[in-house]
Amino acid sequence: MEDNQQHKDAEKRTIGTIEVRESEGDDMTLEGYAAVYNSETDLGHFREVIKPGAFDDVLDNDVRALINHDPNLILGRTTNGTLELSVDERGLKYRVKLGDQQYAKDFYESVKRGDISQSSFAFTIDKQSWNEERTVRSVDKVRQLLDVSPVTYPAYAAATVQARDLMPEPEQAVAETTAPALENNTDKRESKHKSFKTMTINDMKGLRSKHYEEHVALVEAADKEGRELTAEERSRCDYLETEIESLDERMKRRKAQEEMIARSAQMGATAQSEQKEIDRVNRRFSLSRAILSAYEGKALEGAEAEWLQETREEAGKSGVMMTGNVGVPQKAQKRALGDADEHAATTGSGSAFVPTLVQSGVDALWAPSVAEQVGTTVITGATGNLIFPTTTTKPSLAADITEGGNNSTSGLEMGSVTLSPRRASYYTQLTQQLMLQGGNVDEYIARQLNNGINQRIDSAFFATILGASGVTDNSTGTGATDFTNDLVYTMEKDLLANYADLNGAVWVFSPKALELSRSVAAVSSVSALHEGGSFAGYNYFKTPHVADTGGGNTGQLIFANFAQSAVMALFGGLDIFVDRAGALAVSGEMNIHLNRYYDCDVTNAAAISICTDVEPAP
Repeated sequence: MEDNQQHKDAEKRTIGTIEVRESEGDDMTLEGYAAVYNSETDLGHFREVIKPGAFDDVLDNDVRALINHDPNLILGRTTNGTLELSVDERGLKYRVKLGDQQYAKDFYESVKRGDISQSSFAFTIDKQSWNEERTVRSVDKVRQLLDVSPVTYPAYAAATVQARDLMPEPEQAVAETTAPALENNTDKRESKHKSFKTMTINDMKGLRSKHYEEHVALVEAADKEGRELTAEERSRCDYLETEIESLDERMKRRKAQEEMIARSAQMGATAQSEQKEIDRVNRRFSLSRAILSAYEGKALEGAEAEWLQETREEAGKSGVMMTGNVGVPQKAQKRALGDADEHAATTGSGSAFVPTLVQSGVDALWAPSVAEQVGTTVITGATGNLIFPTTTTKPSLAADITEGGNNSTSGLEMGSVTLSPRRASYYTQLTQQLMLQGGNVDEYIARQLNNGINQRIDSAFFATILGASGVTDNSTGTGATDFTNDLVYTMEKDLLANYADLNGAVWVFSPKALELSRSVAAVSSVSALHEGGSFAGYNYFKTPHVADTGGGNTGQLIFANFAQSAVMALFGGLDIFVDRAGALAVSGEMNIHLNRYYDCDVTNAAAISICTDVEPAP
């Protein structure tokens, strides 16, 4: 099981050579370089070099020599002496003594003829480093060398890699050299890799079908003519088989990804094993250390580099552009909302909505906005444009319909809203000295940054709610509606009459409306509507982003089931840009910009009742 996982986590590179070596007797021997030092390889989004000494500690690993990394086609092994490994000033050298298997003899002949001339190696990384621009990665130490392989095609299509070890996805890697197949293979291969990011599963199925049909046609033509495939046709068939296998794997990953996104959206949860890994990285992550490194122009390392890489990958999948040099991915979030009493009530500052019980800077960065706390349906890990059905006209109940009659009088009308990424942006200035404090300063920085972003989102969200067409508005229109018990009960009736679920309904008060709500007496008793942490029997929230009106003399209030009436999508993680150019040298301050992509809209206005001009009752 461990060996299988190691191969799943392995990376493969094709930057070596292979050739026949003459030996005494009838022995068949192959020799070549599996890796060459200081030779840059283009992996698409960045370049890579293998540094001298990278293999010094793995030469005694149990390594196999394979054909095209296929464990079913083994040529030799270090533990039985049929494979020898060594290093020199050029790179990792290997020599393999072949056995009497027919496939080994056939392969030896292919190398001898020059049909196969390049080598590859599979490995896992122990230590790596980046240049200042993060465009070139150096493999400084290999953790384990798994195999060395002469290969037919020097391509990266079959490479597998852990997401946190490489900046691009494996499917985005591009071959350094082209396949020695038919004349137009290069263009087809490069075109496919460059466009795969935008291909749907159906697109991939179509391409797979095209490759399959060409493969069948080549084989059938040779069979019909009673001959073997030519060298060129064999090469083409090998290429098509590799591409089909690669497409099958890509479709499998894409389907799994879409299913995970759907499950995440429906359940808001991650697998237990994945959550443990996320918690482990979160514990090692330091926001202040990441910001300070970015400010000083240093490459991020450890947990900070891992989360930046994950954030970039999430942004790519979500269809948004990440421009920052520090990131916290959506998967790192912890969105436990807690009770209303766990939130302070500092009016106007935004700090009212950050949980007071926070364990780390990452937790504070993801403290939910009021828009989320009220129960809005939130889609995390959203990709592209999302279309949601809406109720534009509630159904009307008709009399019993006789058999054969129609139910066209029900009156239910449906529409749709589209959520597309829009940016909530906020920036602040923090001192370099503060960054150097470490420890609990992470929580302070995270709170400050998150408060600013949440204010942007809450402001847009509640403006959308109050301005939505079809919302029941109980304002008098004269700028003064008495805040009475009757108003409270009327707004409750509004939702019930429109088939909203009152069990999930909540109140949202502006600061003035909150003040007025505490003075409203119950009709038949001396007790106030505020009782036991609820208002009129429902949970309530208060926010300055439901603004007071009339110069602050009148307030606004909302009564709604937000789970039924509104939806919000979050695209990607937190994109943080530390602006070195905008730093203030005299005061030692740096500008820190925080971006988050989101969108929100109303899906059922009938489940919302508002009043925008409440004032004290006479």
